Amino acid sequence: PPHRDQRMPYRSFLSPAQRAALALQLQSRFAELARSRAARMRVPALDATPQAQDPDEAGRRAAAGEVDAAVADLDGSESAAIASAMQRVHGSDYGWCADCEAAIPFARLSAEPQALRCAACQTNHEQELPT
Repeated sequence: PPHRDQRMPYRSFLSPAQRAALALQLQSRFAELARSRAARMRVPALDATPQAQDPDEAGRRAAAGEVDAAVADLDGSESAAIASAMQRVHGSDYGWCADCEAAIPFARLSAEPQALRCAACQTNHEQELPT
């Protein structure tokens, strides 16, 4: 793949059709996450207070509440990444790895259009994250 230094300013390795397809994917996933968020808001929150008559039910309700909160956090993070990619998709830096500045292959962008890094740099980035 071409390296950032080998490209002309404001020129992309992605065709206009590829950019349009990726933009559509981003918009579709963003809308899907918004629908999911709206559906979760319509479901009444589970009461996590212990029920004297059924301690197992109180535990299940508390665990379900924790899962719901974790899903909401993940959806929020993904929504933010997608919103950022939607702003970048038609710009000159979209599709270039934030770390090594090589072109991110179209196949990777098709699988994850909000990707900021090539697969190798993403793996390195994840290994450097605290656990």
